[in-house]
Formats: sequence, C-alpha cells, structure tokens
Amino acid sequence: MDNAADADSVRNDSGFGLIEIIVSMFLLGLLAIAFLPLLVTSMKTTVVNSTTATATQLVSQQMELARGAGDTCAAITAFHLAVIDVVPDARGVSYQPVRTVGPCSAALADYPATVKVTVSVIPSTGATVSATTLIYLRAPS
Repeated sequence: MDNAADADSVRNDSGFGLIEIIVSMFLLGLLAIAFLPLLVTSMKTTVVNSTTATATQLVSQQMELARGAGDTCAAITAFHLAVIDVVPDARGVSYQPVRTVGPCSAALADYPATVKVTVSVIPSTGATVSATTLIYLRAPS
C-alpha cells in the first residue's frame, strides 16, 4: 500500500498542468503590454535624436566650408550666394542648409575685421539646428 501511495504522488507531481501554462502566458502578456508604451516612446526619441544629429553634422560641415571660403569680404559673399542643395537621408528626411552672412564694409580702412556667419539646417521633420561664428577678414576683396 505504501508503494501505491508513492506511485500516485509521483504521477500527480510530474510536469506543469494546462492551468499553470495559461496563467504564465497571461502574465507574460501583461508584462509585454506594460513595456509597449516605453518601447514606442524610445523609438520616437531615437528618430528625433537621429534627425538632430544629422542636422548638427550638416551645420558643422557648412561651418567648415565658411571657414575655408577665404579671408576676404568677396570670398565670404560668394560663399553666402552659392546655391545649396537639399540633403536627403536614408530615412526620407530632407535637410535644407541656410547661410546668413553679416554685412561687409567696403572701406579698406575698416580691415582687418570679422564678419558674423550663421548656418542653420532645417529638417523636414524635427527642430532647426543652427550655429554662429565670426570669421576673420583681412581685406574687402
């Protein structure tokens, strides 16, 4: 009789039952639903950060072009008037660089001088990124 009772207890305790499996699946589903808003928010933040990083890189490139344009008023004015193409990225976001150059003096007595150059990049989605610098000018032309 002792052996029969041991055989019943071994047979009853082997493995998970259907109820335990359903309860564990339900709990896993609740956890997944609880983390879904966090996942959506993090994906939106990643898109915004990626757009801002690309726009910042384009501003940096335009600033380097401004610094390399030359040290005369004519060179900086030519830089300002040059046509700038819209830059697309792999995600379909378009970036429009915009250059603004402060006024240059035509009088030779006013040199050496500095001129204020502002570069902005306007993405089709997200916020505008801009930077301003002063560029040393040695002569009007």
